[in-house]
Amino acid sequence: MDVQDRPWVGVVAVWVVTALAAIAIGVFAEPDTRFAWLGVALAGSVLVTFGIQLAGGVTAGYLTRVSISVSGAVVVLVLSSIVIAIASLFAL
Repeated sequence: MDVQDRPWVGVVAVWVVTALAAIAIGVFAEPDTRFAWLGVALAGSVLVTFGIQLAGGVTAGYLTRVSISVSGAVVVLVLSSIVIAIASLFAL
């Protein structure tokens, strides 16, 4: 089975990479710079999206897959920013 048969795999891969980046930011970044790093993670997610979708070589539905990938990455980062904000309220 080829990547061209499963175009949704690239979409989910971007979401997983974004979630891993958000976890790394929440754990390793300084509290004052976490939200700035989330913006960098979004930029990286867009680049990863373009890379994966262009490497797949499937032109049909390209814009839809890119839109879904980036939208999902934004949702992941919004949820992680909410978690980071709540966690920072309880941090000493």
